[in-house]
Amino acid sequence: MKRILISLSLCLLASFVNAQVSMRDIWLSMPDSILPYLNKNLRTEHVDFVDMHVKSEVKNLLHENGVLDTLTNDFAVYYLPQSSTLEMKLLTKADSTQMICMVKTVKAPEAESEIRFFDTSWKPIAADFGLPLHVSEEDILKQFTGKPSDMTDNRFEELSKMIDPVMLSASLDASSPVITFRLSTPALTKQEKDDVSVIAKQISFKWDGTIFKEY
Repeated sequence: MKRILISLSLCLLASFVNAQVSMRDIWLSMPDSILPYLNKNLRTEHVDFVDMHVKSEVKNLLHENGVLDTLTNDFAVYYLPQSSTLEMKLLTKADSTQMICMVKTVKAPEAESEIRFFDTSWKPIAADFGLPLHVSEEDILKQFTGKPSDMTDNRFEELSKMIDPVMLSASLDASSPVITFRLSTPALTKQEKDDVSVIAKQISFKWDGTIFKEY
């Protein structure tokens, strides 16, 4: 009986291990609709360059040179210079299954990000998981600004009103399940950006298997 239980446990463990996917698998199985200008043949070419330990730069269907800058077991970064960045992170859920966190950032000219979640079969997951994704501009300003102790209320209000439109950029961490958000200020001069930076906050959220928690 004990041998049977051990055998069953080993089979379950093997099944779990086999069910885990790598970011390489995710990158190659990604639907063309995610990046219409980068089909599977081109994505495979990127991986081939990574395997050769050379710069993974490939001309896409828009005749632009894109770079697969990073490809690890659970993280990938692809970018078009001066234009956009795609980051993907494999997250492990509390039930030991995996999901994809994808961050698309476009610079026009300031960075603005879109965050989406998928299962490992690329089925969309309609959830925010604790992130500030579908909140009002007013709530974003409250969360991502703070008044220094030596600043007057009037000055803080003045600087807050300068942040218009309200935009957030985000980036994933390569080595940990962390995503960091920052305010973008596209309509401001350099001096105004410097002034607003005094009240702007950068906030990181860490995945705990169920939701992202601020830390």
